[in-house]
Amino acid sequence: MTRRRDPFMMARESLRSRAEQGVYVPGSPVVIMDEARRLNLSTTPVREALVWLCGYGLIERSPTGGFLAPRLDRAIIRDRYAFRLQCVVQSLTGAVDGGSSDQALRGTHDAGPDLPGYMLRAVKRTGNAALVDAYQRVCSQLIQLQAAEERLFGDIVDEAGRIVLQFDQPRVAADVSLVEALATYHRRRIEAAPLLMLEAEAGRREAGDGE
Repeated sequence: MTRRRDPFMMARESLRSRAEQGVYVPGSPVVIMDEARRLNLSTTPVREALVWLCGYGLIERSPTGGFLAPRLDRAIIRDRYAFRLQCVVQSLTGAVDGGSSDQALRGTHDAGPDLPGYMLRAVKRTGNAALVDAYQRVCSQLIQLQAAEERLFGDIVDEAGRIVLQFDQPRVAADVSLVEALATYHRRRIEAAPLLMLEAEAGRREAGDGE
């Protein structure tokens, strides 16, 4: 007999995925009763999951006491990309304790260049739990912009592939060209923050019209 999964974990995983993918319209309420009904759960684990997601930056508290999907803001988008870049560069240059400057970050990318995976491994390699947690939070907040990136930039697969090739080189932490490539990658997105915001909003409208 299959044991029933923990209701809080079920609610958290589902709500987190929906928030990351941009299912909720920015600024709109996330209604506890509606989500509980969708998940076939009581309202208690749904409320607890939404509180947890507030701490993760994926949901906001409403002034009236409910919950809201955060609004997209070009300044916040720029700051999140800049912070992600800072985390990775610090990890690669040994600016945080626990890193190993001569360890290559090789990995498989048979299904395509897994640049996010390489960057995450670089941050985890530092052994700094606080840095890893902060990095994963900001990455979670940026997931909803991935589809917008794909529509706005036509070369993102090739772009990621070129950076992954540099990650696969030995003594990656000392490789200045890798750091510059990552900086260029993020600057491109920082400069395009207003367009990414509009693309993300347009994508939501198209998804809504298709339902």
